Amino acid sequence: MAEKPKLTFSELPLDVKKLITGFIDRPTDLKTLCLVSREFQDLALPDLYRTMILFVGGPQDLRLSAMLGRENPGIKHIRDIYLRLEKAVIPDKTRIYHSDDSSEDDEIEESATIPARQAQFTVRLLLDFLPRNQLEAFSWQTWEPFSVDNFLLLCKKQKKLRLIELGPMDRALEPILEKQPNFFEELTEIKSIDCYPESIDRLKAAQKALKAKPDIQSLCVSTGFEYAQEGLEIPPDLQDSSTRPGLLTRTLFSHMMPFETCKPYALKDLDLDTIELRYAADTWLKIVKFENLEKLEIRNCAGADVLFAQLSKPHLRPQRLKSLRWMDDDKSDPHALDAFDGLLESTTGLDILDIYVCRMNTLPKVSSIVHHKKTLTSLSIHSQASKESVFHYVEYDFERICLECSELRQLSVHFPRTSSDSAMPSAEFKNYITQILKLRKLTTLNIRRWPTSSTAFVGPFNRVIDTLRLYEHQLQRISQYIFEVSDDDARLLGYGLGHRSHLAVICWGGNGKTRHDMHDRYKLKQIPFVRGLKVDPFGQISMLAVQTVWRMVQYVEPESEILNHSVCKLVGESND
Repeated sequence: MAEKPKLTFSELPLDVKKLITGFIDRPTDLKTLCLVSREFQDLALPDLYRTMILFVGGPQDLRLSAMLGRENPGIKHIRDIYLRLEKAVIPDKTRIYHSDDSSEDDEIEESATIPARQAQFTVRLLLDFLPRNQLEAFSWQTWEPFSVDNFLLLCKKQKKLRLIELGPMDRALEPILEKQPNFFEELTEIKSIDCYPESIDRLKAAQKALKAKPDIQSLCVSTGFEYAQEGLEIPPDLQDSSTRPGLLTRTLFSHMMPFETCKPYALKDLDLDTIELRYAADTWLKIVKFENLEKLEIRNCAGADVLFAQLSKPHLRPQRLKSLRWMDDDKSDPHALDAFDGLLESTTGLDILDIYVCRMNTLPKVSSIVHHKKTLTSLSIHSQASKESVFHYVEYDFERICLECSELRQLSVHFPRTSSDSAMPSAEFKNYITQILKLRKLTTLNIRRWPTSSTAFVGPFNRVIDTLRLYEHQLQRISQYIFEVSDDDARLLGYGLGHRSHLAVICWGGNGKTRHDMHDRYKLKQIPFVRGLKVDPFGQISMLAVQTVWRMVQYVEPESEILNHSVCKLVGESND
């Protein structure tokens, strides 16, 4: 029987072609694909233009006019837009910053930003030229006030928005909504509401959105009164007390009072930030049906242990929880970790576990982590008693995590101390690497503790630059060693890709927040290394650990979301 002729790419069905091109992540590759032919352009354009992250308010605004021209065939494929205000930075020669801007909230000395009025004009231009009813998400990711006129225009032209944000604005919004009682009802596709109230007006506006959308699936509440304009005081009764609900809950959810008889929101995603939960936990348990949650994130919420303890009870336990994040970098209750361990042991099936807490004297229990060993794919743990005292697991406990949580693909922990000046890592550090080899599916490793160095990062500007370059070369040497050890083990035991392991990214540091030396003024950001190739003079090709910038890691290894440790919710910075 004659063999069937093999199909060429052009002969494949259209849906199969779209599946193939869907695996391309890097924008430059999608752009190159668009230049091949008209057929490839039609396949790549939707992925290339679907999500756009734009920095507005600077010289780059002039390029938007070319992108928004009607002759651009990709403009109709834009679905998600995330906007940030471009800032002008004056370098301080007494402190050196790594060239990779890995955090939007770093403590950098900045000059006056380019007037926000230009940014608002650019946003207006963007909204005017975009086709109607095609956007699904539009996010203004800065605490600078957003123009009310632009917000109204956005909601008027884009009726298919699935995400609505209510944050700081340049003037009162609630009086306008009073004149348009069906304002939010006209946005029929909304499934996510993000509230960043910094005034009573914004609280009332958010309440109208919540009242109009009882079937939302995602809710984010982050109080921003501390970011409000000067002269505006934080209301003393903002948070709940032992006697009654606070201004926050009784305003946002006034349409649901009394809470004892209300119908709770059946959310899949809940994000709480800077909310006092000591007395508000019971209120939130009445407002939200926690049993249906798939993703829970608690950030900088005092009294979170009360909520964790309540969720550990059988009748309130989240049955579908897949992602759990708890971050508190300032006011963590030392006893909250016990309640969090109880929640971990009472739930099952977690995929993502992220813990970043301070003022703790211990780490989460190993037994509570390995309780999710069959499903856990991403694990990030940071616990410290003070800036100088950061904890890591003893070798036996870390070995148990690596041995039992075999499905882990992303890991971020503190390793034992080692010196970058030594030819080989310390014995404790090498023992950690040995345990890492048990994670045969690991793709991204984040070592949060910086290796020590005998060279201080102080002195004249040029000298500090040279010292930084030397330190980066030392980190590259250690990363090269880890890559080689993992590849040798994969070839010996026959796992991974055959010739090497799955490990693709090794990153040092914790997103612009970790100092390599607690007594220095110098601050390092994350320094990631990925796999590259080197060719020797005889033409032999071998692996080389290559330093790259933080923003490009996601295009090298899509499973690298664990590198985002900022306490701010930055949408679009990774593969979210």
